[in-house]
Amino acid sequence: MAKGYQQHYTQAYQKAQVQTNDQRKLILMLYDGAIRFLGTAAEKLNAGDLYGCHSNLIRAKSIIAELLSSLNFEQGGEIAKSLQHLYSYMFNELIDANLHKDASRINHVMHLLRELRVGWQSVKPGPDSRPAVPQAAKPAVPVPAPAPPAPVPAQPAAQAAAPQGPTGRRITVKG
Repeated sequence: MAKGYQQHYTQAYQKAQVQTNDQRKLILMLYDGAIRFLGTAAEKLNAGDLYGCHSNLIRAKSIIAELLSSLNFEQGGEIAKSLQHLYSYMFNELIDANLHKDASRINHVMHLLRELRVGWQSVKPGPDSRPAVPQAAKPAVPVPAPAPPAPVPAQPAAQAAAPQGPTGRRITVKG
């Protein structure tokens, strides 16, 4: 199931690249998808459909993982680091929401994603079709520091050097 979902968003990513070459729109699409899946997860949880809630939380986590893996720290600087902390926090909150069936955590992450989306939506694309850094991308709500990351298995130097999206192209955040 996760493979089909990942393929769906990979195709959406490729389609957005071909049609618009505007990474801002891709980021907005990812935020929209995560918000939609979280809304559905909360509805399913309230209805007692634990499997439906779980499935939608997994989908939202996959989108957040893609956003996290596509950050460009070379060009994004401090904002990319702030987004990394925020995305990691949201990812961990969704794990806890799934474990404890906690709708308030789902709603909190949905709120954070909506705030980020407003920031990205207000950004006008630059001449090279890459978004400038949105002012609202900085977390408006204080976010607790995430737990230290788990050890990561060694990767070949080429992979570890630059996080990339599913097509091998980086999503950049200018700083």
